[in-house]
Amino acid sequence: MFDECVIQHATKTPNRLNEQIETFTDATVPTKCGLDMRPGSMRWGAQLVTLVYDATLRLPIGTVITVSDRIKVTKRFSETLATALIFFIVGPVQRGPSGIRLLLHRVEV
Repeated sequence: MFDECVIQHATKTPNRLNEQIETFTDATVPTKCGLDMRPGSMRWGAQLVTLVYDATLRLPIGTVITVSDRIKVTKRFSETLATALIFFIVGPVQRGPSGIRLLLHRVEV
């Protein structure tokens, strides 16, 4: 895998009005990943909900990630990006025998 990303773990904390505010904290160690920027869509679930995604991402099998986390891609083809690409996870975490596959939607910053 030629790309590098940072997993941004989601946490919810109450503000002074006791409303839950979602914040994202970067993992301390970057993770090797493989980003495929081809968009697509797929049918999912018993109600056949259509998931539209902007990219797919491959991660090593031991990576700890949940669907509420975000992905920040910092290197593409081993080259550091001037502006990191940030994505939300839009589908379930797909675990295979050799890795994890995620469907992503780009966050416009």
